[in-house]
Amino acid sequence: MTVKTSATALLKFKVSSAASYFTIAKVRDVRLDISRDALETTGIGQRDRTYAYGIRGTSGSGTLLYDPSDTGTADLMNQILSDTETLSGLQLVLDTGSSDGTLSGDALITAAGPGVSVGDLVSVPISFTISGKPTGAF
Repeated sequence: MTVKTSATALLKFKVSSAASYFTIAKVRDVRLDISRDALETTGIGQRDRTYAYGIRGTSGSGTLLYDPSDTGTADLMNQILSDTETLSGLQLVLDTGSSDGTLSGDALITAAGPGVSVGDLVSVPISFTISGKPTGAF
């Protein structure tokens, strides 16, 4: 088994009106968090707590490197300024050499804020939330 590195991963974005995903050219890091609530099902008279799976939530964050010539990056950044209520698409590809390891979903870009430090690149931290169940598999 080969351990994957960032060289085999991609972050892709699709504006709500677009037919296909654009690859974000320069991504410093990205994180996707999928969690499920634990619902307590303990009844009266039981001595130990019991649980069942509850609602799933998917959110994430990342840092893009600002490149105004990269359409995908600019579209993603401008989505936070858009007044549209139509969701965009976000896709995380963990292995470009395989059909496995791709997760996609309808996304709300919830934060994007460019920043720069002396002697550093302009970076854009982003946050997003996936609406509904993500498609694909690890």
